[in-house]
Order: sequence, then structure tokens, then C-alpha cells
Amino acid sequence: MARRNSRKRRSPHRPREIPGALAWAFLGFLLLLGFLALLRVLKPPGGSPPKTSPAGPVSRKAPPSSPRPVKRERESPSRKRKETFTPLRPRVAIIIDDMGQRPALERRFFRLGLPLNFSFLPEAPFTRILAREAHARGFTVMVHIPMEAEGGKNPGPGALTVSMGEREIRSRVRRMLTLVPYAEGANQHMGSLFSQDPLRMRWVLEEIKKKGFFFVDSRTTPATVIPFVAQSLGIPFAERHFFLDNNLSKKQMEKSLADMFREAGRRGKLVVIAHPHRITLQVLAEHRRELLTRLKLVSIKTMVEVRR
Repeated sequence: MARRNSRKRRSPHRPREIPGALAWAFLGFLLLLGFLALLRVLKPPGGSPPKTSPAGPVSRKAPPSSPRPVKRERESPSRKRKETFTPLRPRVAIIIDDMGQRPALERRFFRLGLPLNFSFLPEAPFTRILAREAHARGFTVMVHIPMEAEGGKNPGPGALTVSMGEREIRSRVRRMLTLVPYAEGANQHMGSLFSQDPLRMRWVLEEIKKKGFFFVDSRTTPATVIPFVAQSLGIPFAERHFFLDNNLSKKQMEKSLADMFREAGRRGKLVVIAHPHRITLQVLAEHRRELLTRLKLVSIKTMVEVRR
């Protein structure tokens, strides 16, 4: 009995056995750690290996290198590009005189697409309606004042003559300036005799100045005194440089237009007078693009000035 009891006492001091399940779990954990460590060692630097296509491996492009600064060579004066300058187009104001008589023809001038100026005869039958239409389309409107001409030519109804006194001349001028709606200036119709009279031209221009209008001398005679009278009164003023349609043949009109371009280039600015003839309309229409590209067509208002 004593021997059995002594064996029972020593049994608690024996080392305990590790359970089987725990041992297998610990072993699996060690294997997992080893596998992960092996993957890390075998993994190529810079990420996962490049994918391959059925045709073969995809080649890896080398990263672009930073561009080197390009050293510019100084251009010698002979190699420098020459600067080009676009010459200024000559300024040209084209005035169509004798308006207010043939509406069908005159409206076609409105539709040319050219920035023209229109001067209306005060007593003409269609002046009021056509002057309103011209203003509505943005054109500059003027009064075409009939004045006595040399050689007994008839300038039309309401004309000023050298036989008239001051009161009648002033009264007629005031009336004519009210007959053309939206008018801003005036010029003379004919007047080769009247425009040589300094006193009577002074009466006319004084009434025009009171109205706040400008005046354009049509220069129907080389002996005109209008520039001197206008300067003495300080009225905004310009004078005609060129007649476009003195000759109504097509050939002569073409030649006149070529002369106009040449004269505009020489002067730099030009005041041109033409009339509502069919041939004038035709020539302007045929040369419309040339007129718009070679010239700067302007309102006559931009050409008048007070001379000192």
C-alpha cells in the first residue's frame, strides 16, 4: 500500500503533453509566415511583374528623361525677319448728289452695301420719303442747295440767284434746310455763278451755321469764294476733289474710277461727288469689293473741319 501511495504522489510532477490540435495550428502559422517571407524575397523591385500578352511579354518603356534646355542662337541682323506694315487705306467720302427724283433707281444705291452720303434737292418730289429712308439705313443726309449757274443753265425750282437781296436769300436758305429730313450738312447744286459772289455766299453760310450744319463746296467753278468765306465764319467745311461721272460712257467711267483710286492714294483723303445715274450704279456695284478693300469709305462728317 505504501508503494502505491508513493507512485500516486509523483504523478503530478510529470510534464504535461501538448494537445494535438494546438500543435498543428502553431505549425500551420509558422508555415504561413515562412511562405509570406519567401514571397517578399522573390518579389521583383518596383512592383508586380509586367503582364504578358498572348503574343509575348510587353516591353517596359524607359521613363522619359527631363529635356535639356535648348540654347538659342542669336539671330544676325541679316537673318531677322523683316517687319511688315499694312499701309493705311485712303479715306474717301462719296456724295451722291441730285437725290429725291427717281425713287426706284435711287433706292438701289441704298442697297449697294457701301457707306455713301446722299444730298437731296429740297424741292424734289421724293426728297422727304427718301431722305428718311437714307437716314434709317445709317447714311449721312445733306441738302443740295440749287444756285445760279453760268451760261443761263437752270438749276431748278427755288434756286438762289445773284439778283436776289439779303432778305430773300436768307429766307430761301432757311426754308430749304427744313425741307430735307435728318439733314446735317449742305452743298451747292450748280452755282458756278453764285459761288463767286462773296457777300451772297456769306448770307448763305451764316444761315447754315445757325442751323449747326457743315458745308461742302462742290467746286463747280475754279473761281469759287466759298473756302475763304467758310474760313472767315469758322464753319465746318470741306471741298470736292473729284467728280466721278462727268462722262457717262462705261469706258470713261472705268477710267474715271481708276483715276479716283490713284488720286486717293496720292492725297490720302478724297471727297468725291457722283450722281444717281444707272451707269454710276453699275460701275459702283461691279467694283464694290475693290472700293471696300482699297479705300476706307467714310461719312463726309469725318472729313469736314474748321479752317484757321
